[in-house]
Amino acid sequence: MRREMARTARMSASAGLALSLLTACWGGGSGEDGGDEQGGTPSGASSSAAPADKAYDPPLKFEKSAEATFVGGVSEGRSSVRLDGTTAYAGSHDELRAVSVLDGETRWTLKPQGRPSEDTDSGTDHVFRPAFGQIDGQRAVLAAFAVTVPGSGTTPDRPRVELTAAAVDSGKRLWSVTVDRPEGQEEGVPYLVGIDGTSAALRFGDDTDAVSLGFDLGTRKVTWTAKGFAADFVDGGVAVGRGDRSVYGLSLRDGKKAWTYMDRLNEATLTPVGGGLFTAVVRAPYEDESRIAALLASSTGKPLPALGARTLGDPTDLSCSYDERITVVCTVTKDFDQRLIAIDTKTRKVLWTISGDDKTRLMPDVSAVWHGAVYGSTENGPVVLDARTGEDKPTTPGLTPFAVNGYAGLDTNSQGEIQAHRAVG
Repeated sequence: MRREMARTARMSASAGLALSLLTACWGGGSGEDGGDEQGGTPSGASSSAAPADKAYDPPLKFEKSAEATFVGGVSEGRSSVRLDGTTAYAGSHDELRAVSVLDGETRWTLKPQGRPSEDTDSGTDHVFRPAFGQIDGQRAVLAAFAVTVPGSGTTPDRPRVELTAAAVDSGKRLWSVTVDRPEGQEEGVPYLVGIDGTSAALRFGDDTDAVSLGFDLGTRKVTWTAKGFAADFVDGGVAVGRGDRSVYGLSLRDGKKAWTYMDRLNEATLTPVGGGLFTAVVRAPYEDESRIAALLASSTGKPLPALGARTLGDPTDLSCSYDERITVVCTVTKDFDQRLIAIDTKTRKVLWTISGDDKTRLMPDVSAVWHGAVYGSTENGPVVLDARTGEDKPTTPGLTPFAVNGYAGLDTNSQGEIQAHRAVG
């Protein structure tokens, strides 16, 4: 059972999964006051909520599917959409779009200044995902586009990556710079790994052919290149990923190795949890190809000292979510046995447990955790649990969201399109 929003990568996974974003229901671009100067007009809307836009902390009920707002994506492209305040930010190979989750109106769009490349359906199995951070003294969103610099005379077209920073509220372009693609990575979608502080990380390819780059948001220059390293996410000043059959972290500032968790691996799946934590599920040949799963600190690559073997029970699979406060909820699998546990991030103590073989309760399949609420489903439909007690909330949420904030929840419909449901209780 994996979180719907988990960004996972396997050493043995095949590349080239094509992802796209739904654009049929979206409007035009934005202008000088609202983002891209290349065409269109801004919607004039801001991503900050009006006083009448009530937020619920946490929401326990969402509007019905018939009233949902389409925001884009396909079922495998959930990570291409980010929920922030009253806005969903959707990235594609040729556009970044901000859509209101309250009324479905397009707030602004931003396109690359260069010509979008035509081969972006190959390469990595990730769609460009918007990344948020403080850029040039303001809250901004960063986008990565594969572009082509036109050739001239005997000079052929040259593939590049265009990094673009835009103000989150208006979509106004702050800057755009082009970055050379690494040798051997002339095709495919660049994967924007994330932002942490004043640095960002990019990845090209996957598995043994991967190349990761560090990028300084202040100087707007590439600061390091790591061949054979597939960065999966950034957290705590570290780019965490896989390379040379190992799991390790590189300093996001200078690309130097920060720590190594385990090597001589046949397979590794790394998933950010939040709160400075991540899960690693690995297959180690020197352990008779046994699967090993652990909850680790992003800054050190080590298990949390207070979480002994008794807490997780030497799992063979592990999926965890952080509620952005003080609780982590994990689905722990040991061979064919499963249990759901909640851990206090301050005391490291287990708050509650639901076992998969419990005859009195159904263990939910968790889809999201946010501000003290656990969202998921059982054979009876969508449910919400109290993250601190494990008890069912009395309200039926109406959906199983993979992303939640105080204004809305995101899920997918039967066609695989991502849609936003406004919180109503």
